[in-house]
Amino acid sequence: MPNVIRPFPAREIRECMKNIKALCVADRQESAGGWGGNMSLEIKAALKDDPGNRTLIISRVYGLGGKEFYVEDAIDMLREAMGVAKKGKVDVLFEYVGATPGDLSYVPGPTQAPLTREDTSRHLLTLTKDENTGKLDVKGVSARPLNELPKRISQGHSACSGCGIFPGLDTFFKGIEGDVVVLFHTGCGMVVTTGYPYTSHNVTYIHNLFQSGAPTLGGVVEAFRERQRRGEIPDSEDITFVMISGDGGMDIGMGHAIGTALRNHKMILLEYDNQGYMNTGAQLSFSTPLGHATSTSHVGPYQSGNQLHHKDTVQIMAACNLPYIFTGIVTQYRDLIKKAVKAQYYAKNEGMVYGKILITCPLEWKSEEKIGLEILQAATDSCFFPLYEIVHGKTTISYNPEEKGKKVPVTEWLKLMGKTKHLLKPDFKEVVERLQKEVDRRWERLKAMHEHPLL
Repeated sequence: MPNVIRPFPAREIRECMKNIKALCVADRQESAGGWGGNMSLEIKAALKDDPGNRTLIISRVYGLGGKEFYVEDAIDMLREAMGVAKKGKVDVLFEYVGATPGDLSYVPGPTQAPLTREDTSRHLLTLTKDENTGKLDVKGVSARPLNELPKRISQGHSACSGCGIFPGLDTFFKGIEGDVVVLFHTGCGMVVTTGYPYTSHNVTYIHNLFQSGAPTLGGVVEAFRERQRRGEIPDSEDITFVMISGDGGMDIGMGHAIGTALRNHKMILLEYDNQGYMNTGAQLSFSTPLGHATSTSHVGPYQSGNQLHHKDTVQIMAACNLPYIFTGIVTQYRDLIKKAVKAQYYAKNEGMVYGKILITCPLEWKSEEKIGLEILQAATDSCFFPLYEIVHGKTTISYNPEEKGKKVPVTEWLKLMGKTKHLLKPDFKEVVERLQKEVDRRWERLKAMHEHPLL
């Protein structure tokens, strides 16, 4: 039998199967809806090309979830194939081997009630607009009353201890009033909140794959607006549409996100950035900084972590001329909540909004859970992750560590994570100097954009 799926030896398989009455094909994976695994489907397709072939094929899937597979299991499948050959017919075309069915009478019920508009419309925050300048101002950002708001993503999900995704999202959603429809790309935030048969989402939730989230939600937005235009949905219905993606999802889906931005759908695209493909084993992504170690950017005699500077996604999206763009972190929660309020305003009234929040990942950053906020603040104080917003092309820095006397070199940030501690050694001095130089260059450029309305 072949040990690779491509190139598939279809001719050799047909030749081998000419005189075989029955065959059992066992896969250690399943193609959902295909009634068999990949090898099973390929062999069936190959034999179909021989009109004279009469081999009966049964598909069996074994070992899912790491379940052990024994010689006795293989003997049972061989005997089953022999039985099919003897009877000349197939009774069970597809089946799992070693699967233990649960209680089929169990029907999971709701564990929590979905949020109502009244739950999420407390009007704790006040948004005003200067009629002369068009500038928005947000008042009422007070921690205690905002913390009493019901969460759109409930507790009890399976995220790692110290994961920064949900503090970041929860802080952002404190600034969003009323009904929302949320689409999650595949990623850590989606996987840990949707373990079947339950969900951590208390609002209308959509899932799609990495590359498809932005245009999918864009289509939902336009369908909603069109049905309102036709009178099928009352004009009084007011929904904020939010797409959420990790940096991995934005890496894979960047082209689609840009296409969605150019169509300027009235929605918010929010990216949580933990600097890698953490859901699949901490491979490097476009946002992995220079010198950082990941499972695909190693550290050793011939390698020094990631060899490239991270892409500036905020500026990439800014080039799409969106009405509002922002960055945020949870340590500056007032700033992030105010930006969420503005994001909702622009998404409802003008078009697409893009926001990026830096979040912690203790598991893959190899950092202590209890210092997650310290790491985020150090990333901002070193100007690696500056906090700013762009309104109709005009950049405004919302937190300047230099003015507050808090600016630190990048080494103060790097020393807090295990994935970057190698950079503090003399052998990696040149890498750190390159990183510091690029961080300084981007910061100086950002300050120039802040000072000059045409930049």
